[in-house]
Amino acid sequence: MGRPLGLARVNDHGAPGHPMAWIVWFVPALFFLYEYLLRVAPGVIEKDLEKQFHLDEGGMGGALGMYYYAYAPMQLAVGVLLDRFGARLLLTLAAVFCSIGLVVFAMAETASGLAVSRFIVGFGSSFAFIGAIYVAIVWFHEEKVAFLTGLTAGMGFGIGIFTEWFLADIFGQPPEWRPDMIVLAGVGLVIAAGIWCIVPQRPTWYMDVNGINKRCSIREAIGGLGKVMRKPAIWMISLACALVYLPLPLAANWGPRSLGELLSIPELEGSHLFAWFYLGVALGSPLAGWLSDRMGRRKPLLIAGAISTSVLTLLILTISGLTTSSMAFLLFGWGLCTSTYILGYPLAASAAPRETRGSAIAFVNFIGMLLAGVFVWVFGLVVDALAATRGHVEGPDASDFRTMFLLIGIAMILAAGLHLCVRERRKLG
Repeated sequence: MGRPLGLARVNDHGAPGHPMAWIVWFVPALFFLYEYLLRVAPGVIEKDLEKQFHLDEGGMGGALGMYYYAYAPMQLAVGVLLDRFGARLLLTLAAVFCSIGLVVFAMAETASGLAVSRFIVGFGSSFAFIGAIYVAIVWFHEEKVAFLTGLTAGMGFGIGIFTEWFLADIFGQPPEWRPDMIVLAGVGLVIAAGIWCIVPQRPTWYMDVNGINKRCSIREAIGGLGKVMRKPAIWMISLACALVYLPLPLAANWGPRSLGELLSIPELEGSHLFAWFYLGVALGSPLAGWLSDRMGRRKPLLIAGAISTSVLTLLILTISGLTTSSMAFLLFGWGLCTSTYILGYPLAASAAPRETRGSAIAFVNFIGMLLAGVFVWVFGLVVDALAATRGHVEGPDASDFRTMFLLIGIAMILAAGLHLCVRERRKLG
């Protein structure tokens, strides 16, 4: 197998952090940006999809939700596979799967076809974020991994803002989404080719330092996941980061509705306001990583982020007479504080045995996605229950959403407590 662009040859005989390593990381990071676009794009054309496939909101949610049914369980397998095979082949195949899923999407004539396409895209997408972090762990010194993790996440949330504001115009009115999906499939194939040509195999020095045997079996790699799951510190890190991550699924699924009730504004205006939250996360993710790397610590910022996210949640609830401008400012700060959750990935990697780092970061993502899915469901149940208890026959009102936000704020304090229980090395390296 050839050496892509000579990068493997350059790094096999030197330390991590060669300037060309930035290119090695950027291509998988670009794959995550692409994957995030595929994740949120159907929401822009959801109404048109409902008409074309003759589905109600429940049916459409079931079809589009197949993305997550593939994505979340695959996180555990992704970590094992990365520890066994490395990133180059897996990320190449993953990008190809995304392209295949988009072609199926473009050709779908039934709800079943739509569901199958989203499942295939979710399967391929499940490798993107963890794969980019894994490449950063391999090709960079540990003191740069948090920044690269944040920068990767920030790129994804940045494309999320782009999608909210501009993708509808690109699709057109009415949206011509079928040919656009074919174009996006072509982009995926270009990214797959880029990964194959640019991302090298794991270098010899990395394999030697971390005691990784290229001939180890899948069974041995799965044993590495067992080592990760037997470490209480990684469970605490994963649960705490999942709790701080909760504002993100809230924003995606309930944010505009809840904000509309709290401020008595139209839901569309609430959606636009939440773009400030996403902007905060997009800018805060690389900033949190950079600060963490400069400090040589993860834990202090994780604790501070959990506490400050809780405080801002309470401020959003308790300050009366908020204008849209002041709410935008609070949401931007909420996003900045929420973004500290990304530091859990490098912290978990440093707490795991060296040969299981892929499994460790994937486990953090698995717990986060799992809790997010449960939270979206429980949020609706609790709000409906509160409305019924208070006799709000026309549906939940501002007081019901305010109570649920209070519970989220309490969860952030629990996250800070969990991080306090984790031991961290005093200095990276």
